[in-house]
Amino acid sequence: MEIAVLDLGSTTFHLQHLRVDEAQRFTATLDTKRTPLLGARVFVDGFIDRRGWLESLEAVWELLCASRDCRPDHTCVVATSAIRSASNGIALVREIERRHLVKVRVLEPQEEAQLAYLGQTTSAAVGGRRVAVVDLGGGSVELAVGEGTRCIHAASLPIGAVRMRAQASELAFGRQAASLLALRLREPLVPALAAVRELSPDVVVFCSGSARAARKLLMRHTDQPGKTGPVELSALRYQLEEHLGLADSELIGLGVEPLRANTVLVAATIIVQILDLLGVTDAYVSDKGLRDGVALEHYRHQLARARSRSATSSDRVTAADDASWFVRS
Repeated sequence: MEIAVLDLGSTTFHLQHLRVDEAQRFTATLDTKRTPLLGARVFVDGFIDRRGWLESLEAVWELLCASRDCRPDHTCVVATSAIRSASNGIALVREIERRHLVKVRVLEPQEEAQLAYLGQTTSAAVGGRRVAVVDLGGGSVELAVGEGTRCIHAASLPIGAVRMRAQASELAFGRQAASLLALRLREPLVPALAAVRELSPDVVVFCSGSARAARKLLMRHTDQPGKTGPVELSALRYQLEEHLGLADSELIGLGVEPLRANTVLVAATIIVQILDLLGVTDAYVSDKGLRDGVALEHYRHQLARARSRSATSSDRVTAADDASWFVRS
């Protein structure tokens, strides 16, 4: 089964085609995105302006055209924090549905956390252990803890990288801005992470483009560079302090995607604060996330429907056999 998942996020509109086999292994057959940067406007003004509206519609049109050319079996479209927060977000959703004849599912915060957790269950890094998943998005941070496919705890906090960067007026994100952000983060994070800590996760996994961008920047000189892999708190903190105050152009010169340059140090600050408050020194940054969770949920739903239809058909055949036996008797 090939499932197309279009994630209408705060920074990117990201399309993935995920092929799922009978062992529920995922293979990406298409991966493309557009960058309306909705959150940068919404988290300041509270609504989607005309430019953001038109760029969003164009991005959705391009992505759905690319998807339909590949003829997936099913298509799922989900919207997260920026559209959820915008006063006219639902109006944009209705316009997308009208133009493309698709259903857009605006995820509730806790629902987003649960799906991000479910997506991590497809990762080999999790390995059946009790895992705490941190989905560091543009508008919100989702926290979830579970074992296997069972999510035990889920919460969402409005402290995403784009949202928090919008509150810092400095052109470059320097030491003073990072210190102020760390203080602002403590109030929502302390109680939320206390609940996570009580569940004693074996491993902490970060996901999302923001987390991957932060790891790629700060771990580039280690023996395991790249967007995904293990991270260590003291190394992250040291490298973050070394990079604070760099201009966007300098960060781009170090390999940061232009669309992430303005928020990558904010994302890294959030990661460091979460690990510090959790009392955890080591974690992992994963390539799995929300889209994988949406695809897996949809796959299981379709599988359950197929089994239900098969059982109903079997019951009808049995009933017909019983009736014919009665007539013959």
